[in-house]
Amino acid sequence: MKLCVNYLMELRELIPEGKIDYIDYIKLYSIDGDLSPFDWCCSQREVMFHGYIGHGSNIADADFLERRDNDEQREYYKRANTPYVSTHINRSFEDPATEEEITERIKKNIQVLKDEFGMRVILENVPYHPNKAYNRFMVMPEYIKKSVNDNDCGFLFDIGHARAAAERLGIPFNEYVSRLPMDKLVEVHLAGSMRTKDGGIAPNHSKMHEEDYEFLEWAIQNCPTLETITLEYGPIDQTETIDETPYASADKIQPKIKEEIVEQLERIHAIMKKYNLK
Repeated sequence: MKLCVNYLMELRELIPEGKIDYIDYIKLYSIDGDLSPFDWCCSQREVMFHGYIGHGSNIADADFLERRDNDEQREYYKRANTPYVSTHINRSFEDPATEEEITERIKKNIQVLKDEFGMRVILENVPYHPNKAYNRFMVMPEYIKKSVNDNDCGFLFDIGHARAAAERLGIPFNEYVSRLPMDKLVEVHLAGSMRTKDGGIAPNHSKMHEEDYEFLEWAIQNCPTLETITLEYGPIDQTETIDETPYASADKIQPKIKEEIVEQLERIHAIMKKYNLK
């Protein structure tokens, strides 16, 4: 089983210092993301690409196949040695398409990815917020399961997304998980969440909680198809949250974030060793 951590400036010190020698991949977010760290990441580890380079990279986007340079994408995948294509079961903006039309769009876009790159496709669950009611059906566990099964895909489970969606939908977290396609689980995204001022949950890539580590142990014991464990840390916009932590920065190394990367990876690594996975 592979251990992955998303790219942050702090890795530029942690890896040379030998603090996290046990990681296998560096994850690079490629959906509208900054790809300038790519060469450095490749010089250090294999790279777990997340997404399909360019704007509108959720699998249900109407423009998902537009304005793409597939030769460039193929080169990134090749150099990174990324094992599969991963993307979100989501659409970026409200559009007039019905659920049936969205389902057909997802099917078409996944088939193009498979034909174009000859790689597995894994689909990730997303969070839910009442002001995005047009996406509500896409966070329902039955729709996620159908999308994975009907399109012969793997499943990428994001724990923060699931906690936010389950609470907003009024479904207990464990029940929500039980209704997802965990029998097709390929990768887990681990990150903490914060409570918002309106009482909801913000999956903002903050520090993991004890229940997140407990879930990881459950997944390892109950999901034999699991291949990759990814720490997706790096606190992002917290304008609506109660707690305060430093924002992850693209141009500054922050001691607290550096310390918390090591702390979380060491806990995850210890759990993996407990089950002889490292």
